[in-house]
Amino acid sequence: MLKVLFDHQAFSLQQFGGISRYFANLYNNVQYNVNDVEADISILYSKNYYIRNFNGRLNNGVGKWFFSDEKRGYKWNKQYSKYRISKNDFDILHPTYYHPYFLKKIKKPYVITVHDMIHELMPEYFNSADILPTHKRQCIQNAAHIIAISHSTKKDLIEVFNIPNDRISVIHHGYLDNNSGIIQDNEPSYGRYILFVGERTAYKNFYKFALALSLVCSKEKDIRLICAGGGPIKNAEQEMLNRLNLKDKVIQITASEKELNSLYKNAIAFVFPSLYEGFGLPILEAFRNHCPIIVSDTACFREIAEDACLYFDPSNPFDIAEKIEVAINDTSLMNELISKGLNRLAHFSMEQCIGKTLDVYKSIVGS
Repeated sequence: MLKVLFDHQAFSLQQFGGISRYFANLYNNVQYNVNDVEADISILYSKNYYIRNFNGRLNNGVGKWFFSDEKRGYKWNKQYSKYRISKNDFDILHPTYYHPYFLKKIKKPYVITVHDMIHELMPEYFNSADILPTHKRQCIQNAAHIIAISHSTKKDLIEVFNIPNDRISVIHHGYLDNNSGIIQDNEPSYGRYILFVGERTAYKNFYKFALALSLVCSKEKDIRLICAGGGPIKNAEQEMLNRLNLKDKVIQITASEKELNSLYKNAIAFVFPSLYEGFGLPILEAFRNHCPIIVSDTACFREIAEDACLYFDPSNPFDIAEKIEVAINDTSLMNELISKGLNRLAHFSMEQCIGKTLDVYKSIVGS
């Protein structure tokens, strides 16, 4: 019986989010669907949505109260992970983020998943005092094996850290269809809208996208923008939207997965203007929910979507605006993209992701 241990990090840091969702999918599928492998998470308590049924030792009222202080909760989950790792009652560790706290304790091999190389390739978008790049390098260099979530990320890993090719396996995210097709009752009507999903930080290129949208809205008066996730619109963002005459055009929603499915299904298009991503899970979500996609012309997005979306130059608001207008006016082309997207989605099954990940585990421990 192969024993795999996932640590606490992503589940302490995120209630929702792509990284914790990825590891929750690995844990749930390995633990409950694979006969010769046992999985566990070294966590006492977590608010994470994707492991809401996990039976942590403090998964009770006491734990909810004690872990209401996020810093205290993170500290205790970290200490528990250290304890579990020091016991060595597992065959392979799969840390869920890049803090190297476990390196002095671990006596067994570990695998690290690299989601992107944004901090290394675009340091200008991050605080110069950020310790994450150092921690990440330490975890990568000491890992028995590295999983990259795209060929684009593998290429960046090799170029930045000079990692040998045979130490890296490319394993695309698998798409697990939990809620697609389920529409919430009494879903609100937002009229005609473009959808933006996730954070609006600098490399996500929200400003250039907003410039493009202002051009579109000067002609298409009834078009709105819905921002799903990313937190409330902040003061500086509101000022920017005011200057672009978008003050009454933008709605921010903290959406559940069910609500997000509805937003995809009813959108004119989903726009993904990022300058860089390691994968792009929202692309798969949009495919599944029959939503046309307009994305930045980057190597990663080309790898994932191929010809199933429209591409634009992310530095050119006029090009972004032009592609949005195509989505608004060319229904035939959008239906063609929807059909291609569903075909493309078939390449990203959860079964394939789990199978390849298990192959990596077994190759390391020799079973």
